[in-house]
Formats: sequence, C-alpha cells, structure tokens
Amino acid sequence: MNRELYARFATCRVPYSLVVLIEQYGLLPAEDLPVAKAVKHRYQQALRLDQVPTNLLVPGDPHFPLQLLQIPHPVYGLFYQGDSSLLQQPMIGIIGSRNPSTTHEKRLSFLQPFFKPPFVTVSGGALGIDSLVHRLSLKHHQATIAVMASGFETLYPAQHLPLFQRIQQSGLLLSEYPPSTPIRKYHFLERNRIISGLSSSLIIVEAAQKSGTMNTAGHALEQGKDVYCLPGCPIEKNFQGTNQLIAEGAIPLLNPEEVSKSILMNVDKWESRLL
Repeated sequence: MNRELYARFATCRVPYSLVVLIEQYGLLPAEDLPVAKAVKHRYQQALRLDQVPTNLLVPGDPHFPLQLLQIPHPVYGLFYQGDSSLLQQPMIGIIGSRNPSTTHEKRLSFLQPFFKPPFVTVSGGALGIDSLVHRLSLKHHQATIAVMASGFETLYPAQHLPLFQRIQQSGLLLSEYPPSTPIRKYHFLERNRIISGLSSSLIIVEAAQKSGTMNTAGHALEQGKDVYCLPGCPIEKNFQGTNQLIAEGAIPLLNPEEVSKSILMNVDKWESRLL
C-alpha cells in the first residue's frame, strides 16, 4: 500500500485490522467491508480527504518505528513534532507515579546511568515522574520522547506546555491522534502501549497497585519487554505496585550501571527481531 493511503487512513483513525485487509485485497466499496458502520464512515472520510498531514510517520518512512507494527493493537501512524530520527536510537522507557513519593528525587538520581547518551528516554509527559524524566533528560542534554494522549492542538496537561515546547526543540513529541483530537480518559491507556512498544526495556520508578503505570507495565510484559522496577517499602502506597511486579517476575533494579550496559548490549538483538 502506498504512503498516501497509509497517511489517509491514519489521519481518519481507520483500524489497523482494516488496513491489513485492504493491503490483501485492495480498496473495496464501503458497503462490502465486514466492519461496523462507524468504521465504514472513517474509511470513506479517508478517501475523500483533500490533503494529508506532512508531520506524520507511516510504514515506509525512514524513521517509522517498525516495532509498533508487531505489538498487540499495532500502530501504523504517528504524528510528530521534533526530531523523528531519535526513533532509530536506543530508547528506554522510564515511568512512574503522578503523585511521587517523598524520595522520588533520590530514586531518579539513582537512575543516572540512563540519563545520558546513547539512551533516548521515553515517557508520557504526565504530571509527576513522567515530566521529571523529561526534565532530567533535558538538563543532562539527553534526547527525550514524550508520547501524548491527545492531538498536538490540545496537549495535556496544559501547565506542561513550556516543557513540551522544549522537548519539541531538542527531542520529540509523538501522538497517534490527529492534531485536533481532544483528550479522552481512555487515550491514556491506549497511549501506554506506545511507550512500552518503543522502549527496548521499561523502568518503573514507583507505582501504586492500581495506576496507569501498572497498565504500561502490563503492555510491556505482553510485548515481551524486560520490566525493571525499583523496590520500595511494602507498606507505602507508591511502592506496592512495583513490589508486586517484582514478586510476579519483574527484574529488581539494584545496579543501574550494570543494567544499562546489559540493555545496550541487547539492543541489537532486540532490533534484529524486526528484520
């Protein structure tokens, strides 16, 4: 399928399952598609578009992250602002609570080996640990990627707009949603699979048992990624999620220097699965 069709379908949020069907059988009349009426409407909208966005990565583009085609609920279109070539560098996901613990600064300092090149940090731009990850990366002149849960015209949270502008200038903003898409609660859960899908490994600084961070960890495990957790006091809410993950098989992160070397050694092996 050519680039323009990918871009049209991504702009109108046509499900990837239908895109695969079109790749196999070619364009079909909407009435012949075995999909819901709403999806048929998106399909027709896509074919009628006057023009497609230029700041959109789709399969076939040099910097499109092919690993996102191999995850559950694949992603075949990414709107971007910033340096898309960062998607070809070793990416490490670092996430955590929106309401950090009182020891969060020490915990992030402990992860210093991951806040330097060649790593590119990936997080969600949210309040709490996510935004601190981006700020630390910028402070150390390290590239960082923020995966957004809305379109670029309605970035959330609004108080992070200056941070998002800084990321755009020296890093990368990503979203699977067209620019005018407003924020929806379920977007955060959808967005999480992209954070883990891009990352060679996922590091969790801290997390409550019921949280978006735990949702991202679930995506990472489903995608076959290594999940590293900083352990913490079991009676503190912010560490109950990470401790639970460790009990269920996640890797306790006790030596960041050694883990960072190990991850970099395995990046080539991880990327070779895509070939």
